[in-house]
Amino acid sequence: EEIGSKIGPTLILSVAALFVTLLISIPLGVLCALYKDRLLDNICRVFSFIGIAVPSFLSSLLLLYFFAIQLNWLPVVSKGGFQGLILPVTVLTIQCSAKFIRQVRSIVLEQMNQEYVRGAIARGVTKSKILFSHVLRNAWLPIITLIGIYFGIFLSGAAIVETIFSWQGIGQLAVEAVGRKDYPVIQAIILWLGILYVAVNFLVDLSYSLLDPRVR
Repeated sequence: EEIGSKIGPTLILSVAALFVTLLISIPLGVLCALYKDRLLDNICRVFSFIGIAVPSFLSSLLLLYFFAIQLNWLPVVSKGGFQGLILPVTVLTIQCSAKFIRQVRSIVLEQMNQEYVRGAIARGVTKSKILFSHVLRNAWLPIITLIGIYFGIFLSGAAIVETIFSWQGIGQLAVEAVGRKDYPVIQAIILWLGILYVAVNFLVDLSYSLLDPRVR
């Protein structure tokens, strides 16, 4: 019953964070690959280094201090709703986008260096058609794999973020259970995480056959 009451808030936080991460990371990753070693690529590289280096508890506390305490734009204690969702989603997006942009960039660059791309250029196919009709279609499989991994991470409960922002999800429940040595709850959360990862990976495998006719 305890876990059941926490799944909803964690699911809302996970879907929102994943949506914003994909909205930012995929276009930026593709653009960084197209304009390799140019200004945009260098700016994203610096952002990635900072996002990966700064721990989530520090970025959470900084955002809480500036936007909730100093500016008083957002609530200090999240009570659900859109305003309470903004800061935890921002922290998770920063953490994941920092990695996801570089990973998408590497995937697209790998596809752009393939022989079929050079063949299409030699035949006079436009760059936009090569990108959207060939490169991105072939890049979707590893990107879908990354989406599944990050969604599993989000759903498992961002313990630090949920605790700092008082978001009533699985992560906060896990921290509280460890603090009070509530072993049945800890065991149930571990079981939930195991089932979750198996289910997400299974759905990712099924999606391959929908995206790639060779898999079918």
